[in-house]
Amino acid sequence: MSEAALPDISVVVTCYNCRDYVADAIRSVANQTLRGFHCVIVDDASTDDSAAVVQRTLDTLADPRFSLIRLDKNVGQAGATRRGLAETKGTFVCFLDSDDLWNADFLERHLAAHLNETYAVGFTACNARLIDGRGKLIAGCVYWFGRERASADRDRAFAPIDPARVPSVDPATGIVRWQSQTPYRLYTSRVVHWVWVSTSSMMFRRSLIDLVFPEDDETYRLHMDFYVVVMAQMVAGSLLIDEALYAYRLHGRNGAADNPVLGGRLHLSSRNWGNTYAVMLDRMLAAMQRESDRFTGALGGRQYRQMLLRMQAARASWPVSWFLMARSWLV
Repeated sequence: MSEAALPDISVVVTCYNCRDYVADAIRSVANQTLRGFHCVIVDDASTDDSAAVVQRTLDTLADPRFSLIRLDKNVGQAGATRRGLAETKGTFVCFLDSDDLWNADFLERHLAAHLNETYAVGFTACNARLIDGRGKLIAGCVYWFGRERASADRDRAFAPIDPARVPSVDPATGIVRWQSQTPYRLYTSRVVHWVWVSTSSMMFRRSLIDLVFPEDDETYRLHMDFYVVVMAQMVAGSLLIDEALYAYRLHGRNGAADNPVLGGRLHLSSRNWGNTYAVMLDRMLAAMQRESDRFTGALGGRQYRQMLLRMQAARASWPVSWFLMARSWLV
């Protein structure tokens, strides 16, 4: 089989009080080189005029692939995403935060990665450029995504930087260009810590999302990404695209990334997360035990038991596992 029809892709954009950036986010979806998608924008009962900005943008685009849902009550990240998912049916699904921007080839590159003929994974994830509220570049990557490149040199006084990863800057046009890399790395580890960027960087198999999506909207008003991604990694694994295919915007009002000081061993959040991740692990374990028949049907008994044991071990050593996860963001 040398040729085949492409699968359908669904995109869910959630928005809450993001009037300054949501139009750019929507246009970055409309500009995709891969045209076969359906995009649902969910306004989570914004108190500003975000919904009106979205509607004006859609009116200008006049593109039947886009639709807007306005919620009467604010339900948070998980609830708004759940509402968008209810309107989608693509084989693959992506989630874009309303203040982030996709490169034009985001969907194309992710779908191609999923369709590789070496290993089928549950989701793909790419690196990110960091931009400010005006869309100006702050950093060429999120450093921890590719931290293995420098791991052997971490304790040296001078660590080399690969010249191929330094962009060319055109002073006349103000354009920055990066060279293409050899970007694909299979992430096989089944441990509870974070190596990705945000859910804006990812493409999931819809069947996987249906299996792991949390049932409790209130608990995951802000932290849905941790729950979904860790569960998805445990179930099906991921493929990392070691190139920045989207822009993560730091504008000072991000829910989980509020540190204005960047550079070196940057830490995006100054928040005290307390026992948040312990609560999440408890919820994950409860869901796996409550829905054991469903998980066993998807994974098989052996893999289900292995996943349950790994999650239980992570919960039992929570202070240590929390430290390791935090360290993955800091080192």
